[in-house]
Amino acid sequence: MKNIVLPLLLITANIYSQPIVNIENLRYSGEIGVFKSAGISFNGSRGNEDRDDYSLNFTYVNNNEIVESLFTASKSERTKDDIIEDESSFFHGRLLFKSEKNNNLETYIQSSRNPFQSYKERNLVGLGYRFSISKDQKIGLSIMHEDEQSLGGTTKQVERLNLYFSRVFALEGKNSLSASFFYQPSIKDIDSDYKASGLMTLNLPISENFSLDVQLSSSVDNDPPDLSKKSNHSFSTNFRYKF
Repeated sequence: MKNIVLPLLLITANIYSQPIVNIENLRYSGEIGVFKSAGISFNGSRGNEDRDDYSLNFTYVNNNEIVESLFTASKSERTKDDIIEDESSFFHGRLLFKSEKNNNLETYIQSSRNPFQSYKERNLVGLGYRFSISKDQKIGLSIMHEDEQSLGGTTKQVERLNLYFSRVFALEGKNSLSASFFYQPSIKDIDSDYKASGLMTLNLPISENFSLDVQLSSSVDNDPPDLSKKSNHSFSTNFRYKF
């Protein structure tokens, strides 16, 4: 009974801050086949204030001997007294072209709308290489074009370097902990215009098809839009079904 109650309690944890999406945790890197999953997070309160917050996401992965492809999308909504206060959306697509060496060419596109962080719209496209240190450790280096518009109407287009490190730690049973770190400086202004983020995701399988993901994320934008704070920290839980 405890194995059922604990995940249900964690699902109702606070998701007011939209977390960074952990792409590395969704890739099925090195595996062959088609993998599909859907997830949901929910938080609600009743009494002095009627509030509901939810996040839905869907991921499709198709990996073969030549190409690994990933497509993931999510939508979050915050309501108060049945009135929608904020909505956010996220889409990421990525292709990795395999080689016999430990480095693989990859390209990606991403589009998001996140009023929780003052972004009306943020789009990017990138191209680079992914290096395999070991089965559980990866390093990536790419160049990406970023095009963003703030809620205040400020627009910004920047070419950035994108460096990341990812590692998966096996825990007791089938549980695992994954950590990813990203550093994205502007090519023209490395010292003052950069983004950095770190993510840690605890994956707790409940059955062959169901799992619980608990994620902590922290991000820094040294040149944030409008009057946003430079740093943002969030905690989320996600109940995921694989089919």
